Amino acid sequence: MSAQRRADLAFFTGIAFGLLFIFIGGPLGRRLEMVHFNDFSGFWSGPASYLHGVSPWDPARYSDMAVALGTKTPDALVYDYMPWTMFGLMPLAVLPLEVAAWIWMLVSMTAATFALRGLLRAYLPGLALPHGALGLALFVGQPGFHAVVLGQWSLVLMSGVAAIVLALRRGRPALAAAPSLLMLIKPQVFVFTALGLAFGALRRPVFRRYVLVTAAIALAVVAVTWTLVGDWLTPWLADIPGRRTERSAVLLSALFELIGPAGRVLAAILILAGALLATRFTPGTDASLAAWLSLSSAGAIYSWSYDQVLLFVPIVIAAGVLARSSVPQAVRFAVVWAAVLIVVSPILYAIGVARHDETFSCVVPDAAFIAIVALLWRHRRETDAEVAVRLPSPTAPATTAA
Repeated sequence: MSAQRRADLAFFTGIAFGLLFIFIGGPLGRRLEMVHFNDFSGFWSGPASYLHGVSPWDPARYSDMAVALGTKTPDALVYDYMPWTMFGLMPLAVLPLEVAAWIWMLVSMTAATFALRGLLRAYLPGLALPHGALGLALFVGQPGFHAVVLGQWSLVLMSGVAAIVLALRRGRPALAAAPSLLMLIKPQVFVFTALGLAFGALRRPVFRRYVLVTAAIALAVVAVTWTLVGDWLTPWLADIPGRRTERSAVLLSALFELIGPAGRVLAAILILAGALLATRFTPGTDASLAAWLSLSSAGAIYSWSYDQVLLFVPIVIAAGVLARSSVPQAVRFAVVWAAVLIVVSPILYAIGVARHDETFSCVVPDAAFIAIVALLWRHRRETDAEVAVRLPSPTAPATTAA
């Protein structure tokens, strides 16, 4: 059996255990209990209301319509998301909520599985232990199973970021532009992802083409959907930003809880310092992407622990960079972070449930950014083309060391 086949076997074994946990360990049952009041029901209520002739950004009518459609009473006066998100979910909104929820769950879990497999095959080919550990962590780890229970976006968003990275790695900027539209759904968790990709355009033509194509498509999508809906922004700004940024599992909230208003200032300084460190990496390289993508989670304005599924992408990229000089170090790094998601994240979430506040779950993405920058610092001036010249062939012993 080849090293890659062993790695695939390890990966799908890990995924299988994760699926067993989801389906018989409790998360699926909890999801079914919550189908009419979990987060997905809130996503679905926006386009469903629109199809029934009610603008989801009408504070006088949206809540009543959402309840009439069979979802929870919204915890905001208007729909949380933007018009492009509403239109993107329209195919699911024509279906009954229960059917739409099943489709959403199966599609998001399938997409995340194959996105992670694609990343591992690209960055850690033939290494069975990281494949198995991260495959297990995808659904057994708290961010993954929590996303399944709530019907959250994070599995889909992680798949989109992985698709962008893999398309750019293959020199396909136009192909990378399509999944980039997913970043419009939750722009607050992609601020530094977008900056990191734009940073790559300073040096690499494929990134420049990608930025231009993506910007053109995104502007067209925003303009068309905005025109179709009309003035949604005024009621949205009046309610959503203040309501959502007051507290979440991010550094800004954690330091505010610890030291008051000065904590937000300190958090902003620390995040900007992180961005400064990220600029020290050669633009457009794997090491640079790992730094910027992890900073995007660590420096998010509004985020919860389920969004930490996005960390799979920079973790795999960082492990791939480490493998260029030390396969054992790369394996240790991947396994340790799989363990963090499987063991540490649930503990932090349990503490959050006990406190009715999971703010301090932000230590996971913050630690990931620090670890990635620290371990990749000596690779910051390397270019991927220069490294490729020194890499052993895929059949060399180094790729099967694990």
